[in-house]
Amino acid sequence: MNKKNILWSVKSKLILFFKMLFYIFSIFLAFWNFSIFVFIIFLVNIPILRKSIFGRLPNDPKMPTWKYAESVRYTEKNSLDIFYPDLERLNLTKFKGIVVFAHGGGWISGYRRQPNNISWYRYLVSKGFIVATIDYTRGYKAGIEKLIDELIEAVDFVMKKFENQHKIALMGLSAGGHLALLTASRIPEKIEKVISYYAPCDLLDIWESPSLFARFASATTLKRLPRKSKEVYEKYSPVNNIPDNFPKTLLVHGLRDTVVPYVSSVKMFKKLREKKIPSKLLLHPYGSHGFEFVLRDEKTLDMIEKTAMFLEGDVW
Repeated sequence: MNKKNILWSVKSKLILFFKMLFYIFSIFLAFWNFSIFVFIIFLVNIPILRKSIFGRLPNDPKMPTWKYAESVRYTEKNSLDIFYPDLERLNLTKFKGIVVFAHGGGWISGYRRQPNNISWYRYLVSKGFIVATIDYTRGYKAGIEKLIDELIEAVDFVMKKFENQHKIALMGLSAGGHLALLTASRIPEKIEKVISYYAPCDLLDIWESPSLFARFASATTLKRLPRKSKEVYEKYSPVNNIPDNFPKTLLVHGLRDTVVPYVSSVKMFKKLREKKIPSKLLLHPYGSHGFEFVLRDEKTLDMIEKTAMFLEGDVW
């Protein structure tokens, strides 16, 4: 082994050592002062949070593309926003469909009106789709079942509001993609298509990730650690919840994702293909978590455009 390789090996071991120290310190800190623990987690993940919250699609129209928007209650405590395209300006006679959108944030953070989410709404509405978007209850306040139930209730509300005249597509980013996939498995007869961007399709994959935030978020939401309750992680992994009538699915992931390993989407795609569910998988060779809000290359633009094409029913 040459000198350069030896230095690299020592450096890697030191980084791993300090990461382990940080994990151990974080566990003790969580018991001592949970608020400070959450604050430190926030500081460590500032680069990820910054692009997740303030990022924008490279083909974002930048200006509002909807004719009007409304905020309505779909349950006693929960609201959703609905954005309507300007059909006359788009030279359309009717809406192309409805997209129910679930934001990311590790089930414990994020909100529907984040700038990055609004960037997606502007883009989808500019393509002629109605977009309905929700805030789900934080995972640390409720169990995963409640989050799924809220998305199901949102779908039912939207279907009733539009009198079943439009087919519903579910779309989610990260944790929102996970919820979209699980929701589709519960009510496949009501969903035409599902789009999942860099979602943990196998929740155990999160524990192969170096992201402390991802591990903390999953353990907080499921109220368990995988070592003692592996069956719970398996139960709520979309890869293990694919009925025969699961809707058409588009999976998108970056190969350099350090929050949710891309292999999670690959596993889901293989399972969908085994069950003969029409599905597509798009992988960005340089994409990290939330890559579509950061990268401006042709590959990213193409993947976003293919997302709209998938919703429209076009085959590429």
